[in-house]
Amino acid sequence: MKMTKNALTIMGIALILPVAVLAFEGPRNYQIHNRLRLEYDDNIYESGRDETSSFKVIEEIEFLVNLNLENTFASIRYKPSFVWWENRSEDSTDFHHDVDLIFNQRFTPRVSLDVKNTFRYAQQPNVIESGAVVRERSDFLYNALVGTVLYRVSPVGRLEVSGRYNLLRYDESRVADVEDYDMYVAGLTYRHTLVPETALKADVRFETIDYDQIDRGSDAYQIGFGVEHMFSPNLLGNLRAGYMAKDYNDETVSSDSAPYFDGNLTFVPSPDTRVTLGMGYSMLESDIFPYANQERFRVFGGVAHDVTPRLSVNLIGSFARSNYDAADIVPSGIIERFEVPEELLADFLAQVDDGKEEFIQLSARVTYRVNRSNWLEAGWQFTDLSSDLRENFDRNRINIGWKTRL
Repeated sequence: MKMTKNALTIMGIALILPVAVLAFEGPRNYQIHNRLRLEYDDNIYESGRDETSSFKVIEEIEFLVNLNLENTFASIRYKPSFVWWENRSEDSTDFHHDVDLIFNQRFTPRVSLDVKNTFRYAQQPNVIESGAVVRERSDFLYNALVGTVLYRVSPVGRLEVSGRYNLLRYDESRVADVEDYDMYVAGLTYRHTLVPETALKADVRFETIDYDQIDRGSDAYQIGFGVEHMFSPNLLGNLRAGYMAKDYNDETVSSDSAPYFDGNLTFVPSPDTRVTLGMGYSMLESDIFPYANQERFRVFGGVAHDVTPRLSVNLIGSFARSNYDAADIVPSGIIERFEVPEELLADFLAQVDDGKEEFIQLSARVTYRVNRSNWLEAGWQFTDLSSDLRENFDRNRINIGWKTRL
């Protein structure tokens, strides 16, 4: 596992170096940012009792290289970060890697290719991301590769064929046995522009997820329709809805089906203010063993406002509720993981109930631009998890920092 992580990390760096050399030889099409923060965290282990607080120093350096040719665009971003914890019983330092790659190629006026790869390696992350995934207390590696071929059928019609591959790997075997997975997704979307302000979409999607050890995998099928509409130059809305069916690899678990939807509004009342609102509901892969599925409802919103040309404020909030059905528990996983004798399995399952989780995250950030190359920052983030299936907690993180462009 560690060899895999090191190899992928080195690969990410290797991707950047050749392009970086070209960037330095020609016009400046690269950026280097450094960000230094001091943070106070009042619950570093996300515990509901015996909370441990700590100060930490976070040092991040970001390399961004863009290559923009007539029919080709490539962008590579590499951000290593170092974290020192003042009060943590295990290792007091962490080292994380973020690598993002974007590639666009236009072959003809009608045909183009978009590729995006996202790589993350984190040591002891122990965080919640996007209100959906609770990362276990273990080093993990995550990678997502997405490719889309776009074909312009007519001046108002566009066909998109896409594929996606995700992988998640944890370092600790107790976590990896139940959480490591590979996900494959294929999709087909047709977009038709009715009028310049309105476009309609129809799409179908197939998704399969396989786990390395204890199998909670499934095959999912989606069909949906969507609409994009510009109500005014300052208000844009998107809505997508459809139906989803899921079949599980474990034949003892019954299939699930449910409608899904997601939508968002973007409102720009003035050049200095941007407001985003959205909500969604769907079935997702479960990050709680031994459940094989979750149904999640999420709402979110954000406001970004430039108080002055130098001072800006950003507020973000989200709420997510996930429901876990006892009928979606994988019996074979219980036998293997908890060593429950097969003859006692029915009694064990009878004691397992449905469960739900509610997650709230609020954040605020103030940024002051000192000059063209330097910014001062101050931020706060609040996280609250209320769960029937794992430990409840709340957490506050307060930080101040300095960002500079080199």
